[in-house]
Amino acid sequence: MEIKDYISDLYPKVTPCEGINSIEGKLLESEYLVVIDKDEYVGILTPWDLIKRPHKIVIDCLTTKEHIMADDAIISVFDKFRRNKCSVLPVFQENEFIGIIEKNSLINKLKSQVNQLYENLIISQNLKSSFLNSLSHEIRTPLNGVLGFLEIMSDFDIEDFKVNGESHYEIIKKSADRFLLVMNDLVDLSLIDSGDKIKITKERVIIEPIFLDLKELFEASTSISNKEVSVQYINPDTSMTICSDRKKIEHILYHLIDNAIKFSTEGKINFGYNLNLQSITFFVTNDGTLVDEKGQIFEAFYKQSKNKEYSEGLGIGLALVKKMTELLGGTVDYSATKTETTFNVTLPLN
Repeated sequence: MEIKDYISDLYPKVTPCEGINSIEGKLLESEYLVVIDKDEYVGILTPWDLIKRPHKIVIDCLTTKEHIMADDAIISVFDKFRRNKCSVLPVFQENEFIGIIEKNSLINKLKSQVNQLYENLIISQNLKSSFLNSLSHEIRTPLNGVLGFLEIMSDFDIEDFKVNGESHYEIIKKSADRFLLVMNDLVDLSLIDSGDKIKITKERVIIEPIFLDLKELFEASTSISNKEVSVQYINPDTSMTICSDRKKIEHILYHLIDNAIKFSTEGKINFGYNLNLQSITFFVTNDGTLVDEKGQIFEAFYKQSKNKEYSEGLGIGLALVKKMTELLGGTVDYSATKTETTFNVTLPLN
């Protein structure tokens, strides 16, 4: 915490030669007046000055007060307030007057910062607990699926394998893919947050195959989960291409659609794109409202569900969407009404 964050350049002023009778009311109302003569700092007048030095004009009433320096530590500032028995002191940078600090304002701001730090600590602890619980669930569930069905298949004879082997294999594959996705997401988020350079592979990307693959993937997943949600894409031009990183675009859209389905029990999910002059905007729209407390929706491990501890997922999908979009030189935002939520990812065409 630097002292410059608490300096104010807004303060009541008075000139040195003004009569005390004319400024008494103003002084009592403001509790202090900064004495300025032709834009030069002269001193600070307080009611205590009038008691100690009862004169007729301002300059004669002033008593000496210490200066706060712009590089002073907070504890040093409080020492100066204590020694001077004053509620306000001037601040200097080298030999130049740059403002004042009010003791009560400083105390209130420090209290507010302490409260904010405490709230952040509580939030951090809750997020950590929620994340560990979610991570345990998100890893254990697909692994249990893999191990369980492998154990079942180990007891198959040839006839059993012919009948049930293919369906069991598909379940194992889906469980393994889910496990791999969780691990890759965690690795990607860790690499981006650590500042490591993430490779961007730019190529000619055709939009249509990406949309088709995502539609088929999520139609299958909603069928398995018994969700009555339809997934449709809007593609104005089947030959539309852009120069970008295909895998990262797929990853971004995957998480946006997955998020939309996660918070929809029925209705429709629409995704597609709108073409702009120098950019392309991908959108994902779902029926339903958005829960975004304190603008945290793109923060890692923040979960939109009211029951954050037990809701599905790790709370890193939208955080990855934002970080990957920025890696591609784009932006992400959302709009929400009482019935519909839309996420938009805008990327440069080239």
